[in-house]
Amino acid sequence: MLERNQLPLRPVAPGFAVAWVAIISGASVALSLLFACVTPFVALAAVSAVILPPRMAATAVLLAWLANQMVGYLVLGYPQTWDSYAWGLAIGIAAFACLATALGVFRLSTDLTVTMAGAFLAGFVVYEGVLFAATVVLPSGEGAFSAAVVADILLINSLAAIGLICLHAGAAAGRALVAGQPGPMLS
Repeated sequence: MLERNQLPLRPVAPGFAVAWVAIISGASVALSLLFACVTPFVALAAVSAVILPPRMAATAVLLAWLANQMVGYLVLGYPQTWDSYAWGLAIGIAAFACLATALGVFRLSTDLTVTMAGAFLAGFVVYEGVLFAATVVLPSGEGAFSAAVVADILLINSLAAIGLICLHAGAAAGRALVAGQPGPMLS
């Protein structure tokens, strides 16, 4: 089983987890403004699951979801209707289901590349599955889960995950928040 202290980009500074949660929340705001309804929660959850302790990863996902909802309703003018609120809740549930799945993959894998890819792909399937299941009780457009739309969402999440990993690698290169060699881990 792969342990967080075996990650090549493991946390070493006490403020790392808090800084990463702030980065994830800030990224959620920026990405919500950029993509509106397609905030890449899969990328945010999967990368957080691999990099942060579970409780901090959950905090990061919660704050990212709250930030997304605030941007949507206060800045982007999402409709203030029951179905809009219900879809917001469904997105939050899907984001936490994605995180739980990514954490599960983290426990099963022994290779960093497999872990990252598995956490992301399994999280994506669960995230989209939860949202698709919500269409049983919530109104949805006919093409909301078309192959083209799902492919676009996968692309946006893939690019966001790559960006977050690069950001983390940049911190490792600067040795500010992470170290390049395995050693004792923060809990």
